[in-house]
Amino acid sequence: MIRQRDSAVSPSKSNSKTESTSGKPVSPTNGHFVGSNNGRRRANGPPKPPLFYLFLGAFVGIVCYGSLRSPNKACSMDVALWNAAGNSGNAIVTIQTPPQFYAYQPDIKIKAHKRLFTKMPKGKERNFYAHMSKICHPMVRALRDQGWHKVEKKEDARFIYTYVRETKSYPLLKSWQRYNHIPNTAAWNKKDNFAKGFRTYHEETGVLPYFVPETFDLSVPEENKQYEQRLFHEGGLDHPWVLKQPNVNQGKGITMLGPQSEELKNVMKFVAEGRTRYIIQQYICNEMTWQQRKFDVRVFWLVASMDPLIVLYIDGYVRIGNADYDESDFSNTRNHLTTHTFLGEEGKASYEQLNQRILDHVDEHPELKPTLPTDPVTHIRNQFKESIGMLVDAFKGDTFKTGPPLAAEDSFEFYGADCVIDNDLDLWMIEAQDDTGMDEDHYFRLEMHHQIFYGMGLVLAEIWEKQAKGLPILPLKNTGKWEVIYADGWRFKYDEYERSPDKKSCGIPK
Repeated sequence: MIRQRDSAVSPSKSNSKTESTSGKPVSPTNGHFVGSNNGRRRANGPPKPPLFYLFLGAFVGIVCYGSLRSPNKACSMDVALWNAAGNSGNAIVTIQTPPQFYAYQPDIKIKAHKRLFTKMPKGKERNFYAHMSKICHPMVRALRDQGWHKVEKKEDARFIYTYVRETKSYPLLKSWQRYNHIPNTAAWNKKDNFAKGFRTYHEETGVLPYFVPETFDLSVPEENKQYEQRLFHEGGLDHPWVLKQPNVNQGKGITMLGPQSEELKNVMKFVAEGRTRYIIQQYICNEMTWQQRKFDVRVFWLVASMDPLIVLYIDGYVRIGNADYDESDFSNTRNHLTTHTFLGEEGKASYEQLNQRILDHVDEHPELKPTLPTDPVTHIRNQFKESIGMLVDAFKGDTFKTGPPLAAEDSFEFYGADCVIDNDLDLWMIEAQDDTGMDEDHYFRLEMHHQIFYGMGLVLAEIWEKQAKGLPILPLKNTGKWEVIYADGWRFKYDEYERSPDKKSCGIPK
């Protein structure tokens, strides 16, 4: 059980004095790629006939397919589009190397506990292997921009990148190889383990994971009794709850239970009579909306090294539901989801648009300003960073460690976390993800992916070089837009922030 019964104390400053770091920028390369501008920019001059774009698209597809199949050539889509447009520049939108972003890094000297890459074969230092499914393309583009060479055999690659987790590969890796999957992510990727791990963390450290909604595992007899007490004797019937099957994703296995509803009153009987395992979690009320619709935010984090354990954070994007949001009606579960609703296309928005939505919200609710320790945008980002840092700290002994079944000396992995924001600008982490879709259905996602993966390539290469030479890992010279939030026991803390324990309920029948 995780219960939000007392106020929380949180971690470190991220103001103008601390949001800088040493290190010098890497010179921008001319590497770039192209995507549809999704209507953002209109070309000058008369429109070309539809057949022109049909043939142009076919030509670009052939060019890029050939280059993606080639071990050593980067996609020349940008050149193809530029030439087809008559060098006018009207039919091309480029994404340049992300600008240097000076983010705070802890002033600590940490090294790998042992020297790594001591047996790196010559000629393989910049080789990578990747599945050529579209979900891997952003990483492939970034690596090629940085001079990496694609090889066809895993055994020839220093950097191995696959979307599907190939557990059979763990013991087959060479000591010098780095695979983008870490064993035992189920310790926190499953909803029941996620809640259990944070409960244990709270008990052992006294640190309250304030961002996790009150949660009970109804398959555990002790927690089943605690929830029954909470429901019938401590005001639980006056709150909405979410009944979840713990090992099901994509919006499946979820049922909304409205306050004082017959379904909620009979939930203990329903669970006892069935064979399905359930957790139950208090619904987040008083949520901020996006044009009257529910939304959540997916942010990303990178475990860049496990020896020493180094984790970085980067902004993500917004996922918007496709039904008007009504906290007084829990009769339709799909109306309270943001993805996999099957009710039509769900919306997406960039993190920059989220920042503007946050600022607009504070303008609409000026009483919030004196309650915030810093500006609203930084306030939200600090909660993202602290919550993920605490997640790493809670599960480092279960997942983020070297050794069997992993034969390589170290590993890395890219993850996501899904969160909602309420009208008090308090953040709630609903779940963490060990596999994240990388669709490029919006132009801003092309930009975002380039920032994510170009920066990731820089970070990993620098860490691996320092591990090999026995040098201090921090500070990193260029993290792109990635920010260090965990480093060998140090974690980002938002100390100025203390969440109020008084939160509104919703949907109580009148």
